[in-house]
Amino acid sequence: MTWTHVKEEFRVDSGGTGRDRRRAATLADIKAAARKLLVNGGSSAVGLRAVARELGLTPPALYRYFPSHEALIGALIADLYDELTGALMDLQCSDEDADLGARLYLLANGFRDWGLAHPAEFTLLFGTAVLSPDAADHEETPGHQAAMRFGGLFKELVAQIWHWKPFPYPPEERLGAELVAQLAAESEEFQGMPPGAIYLSLTYWTRLYGLICMEVFGQLHWVLPDAAAYFEAQLYEIGLALGLDCPAPE
Repeated sequence: MTWTHVKEEFRVDSGGTGRDRRRAATLADIKAAARKLLVNGGSSAVGLRAVARELGLTPPALYRYFPSHEALIGALIADLYDELTGALMDLQCSDEDADLGARLYLLANGFRDWGLAHPAEFTLLFGTAVLSPDAADHEETPGHQAAMRFGGLFKELVAQIWHWKPFPYPPEERLGAELVAQLAAESEEFQGMPPGAIYLSLTYWTRLYGLICMEVFGQLHWVLPDAAAYFEAQLYEIGLALGLDCPAPE
């Protein structure tokens, strides 16, 4: 998925009839109430009855919009992923002249900033188990599709970095046939990158992702009262490994 495709898929149609718009407004109110419950009480506080009470509705009325708790949570997840994706897209558009190193910094720091500003929402997206990719209709769910739009930002960036100046990566014999096969199956999603380059990109992504998760979940306080400088140092190392011209941490 290219950067252009991400932007096109992310567009929302605001048209429709008056009835459609009223329904859309009610759906937005329901999801806003669900998010309020999430922020105040965590994911366990988000239930159909609780949302109905927030809005002064009866539970049966709510079922006309969301037939189950899973459907409501899935819609909330989709909205949150799209909010995060939109925020990162705005960062990209804020500096159209940014080089690839600057874009890496914008996306990584933007992701971290959003997570720290929205810990409850971050926990729902990245701190809870997700459906297996083999689950029925998993790829058709709004949450999965929104997650793929989010992931597409980073796939597009790393592919651009690779095609601009390929970075060194481990030979396939060090990775094992099973892993190489899985990575090769994803090559098209990474614009033709070889398995070893995808492996290294995934390694660096999980490194940044893990750091953000640990910081949001308060797991770094035992050694780092403020993890910002550590995150910047890690991001600098990753940028150098990818062959980018990145500013050294201050």
